[in-house]
Amino acid sequence: MPIIGQIRNRIVSFVAGSDEDFERFLMNVLSLSPKDNTYKFAFARFLLEYCKDHEQPHVEFSTIAQYFLKYYWHMECKSKLKQAPQAEKMPEIIKIIRKQFGTRYYPQTFEKIKQEEPDKIQKCIEQIVKKCFHNVTWRFQKVKSGQTSKENKLFFDYKIERTIHSNKKLINFDHGINLNPQAMLFFKKYNVTLNKSVTLEWARFLEKLNRGLPELISKTERELVQRTSLTKYRKALEPFFKNCFYCQNPLKTGKETNVDHVIPFHYIAEDKMWNFTLACQKCNCKKLGSLPPEKYLKNLIDRNNNYGVKIPLLEKSLTLLGEGFEKIIRDHYKNANSQGYDILRTEEFP
Repeated sequence: MPIIGQIRNRIVSFVAGSDEDFERFLMNVLSLSPKDNTYKFAFARFLLEYCKDHEQPHVEFSTIAQYFLKYYWHMECKSKLKQAPQAEKMPEIIKIIRKQFGTRYYPQTFEKIKQEEPDKIQKCIEQIVKKCFHNVTWRFQKVKSGQTSKENKLFFDYKIERTIHSNKKLINFDHGINLNPQAMLFFKKYNVTLNKSVTLEWARFLEKLNRGLPELISKTERELVQRTSLTKYRKALEPFFKNCFYCQNPLKTGKETNVDHVIPFHYIAEDKMWNFTLACQKCNCKKLGSLPPEKYLKNLIDRNNNYGVKIPLLEKSLTLLGEGFEKIIRDHYKNANSQGYDILRTEEFP
């Protein structure tokens, strides 16, 4: 029997499906359907996150845009992840975010940015609705069946405003989408497992576009990688280094001395001693999420070579980094720059 949902005084009928049907269909969307960007992964993630916390089957596109912005803002403004194969095919959502926020690194969380820059956030949401959902909405449920692809509205229904041709349809954004109540129960019931599947497939897609990027799944999965206290690293370095790694001015004792990631944390996405130096607050704040001039990379490698056997935590991290760690560190620096992390000019830093 069909499942009936009355939404906005309109009856929407969905063909009944089992959990196995829903799972098979979602895996087809994630693994087998064609993709030239990551919108389908973001849409799947929205479905899971929305259904976990809500009961209302009707969803406005402005709501979907808020979920999309949350996912892409941190991957663009914090982790600099490429989301499409060619630069000239940069997804519209990345263009929208860059228009409002530029290309610099943001240390704030997305929740903090919403409070600090509400006008920019609202402009992004409005543009995402206008420019990002025409294709993914109807293509999301178009999956392979034998030699052909066929759309099956198993998860949600929507309204077409106008069909230009078979591969170009304009969505009625005023109508929103109507979720299948049975699919909502499925997404809620298996939320954790399905989220991991979406993350894995999204990261698998991004892996080809972001070669050499460390901790790719962590950067895809959540906004913030879990941080650890850096106190033990500061205490391990203080006996050997009395001056700022960058400006060479004497360091103050205790918490006024900063532990700095030479290669930015949001690229490395881990706290490792080989990448730590002591810096004054001024230099640390000025560097923020950028790369230092290349001369400091040489200084870091020299420091690791000279003190690796003297500082146990440093020796351990270099051992884990592996043989030929000098090349590995240089590759991280080079890859971070290719991902969009700016290198500060020598004359400007420190």
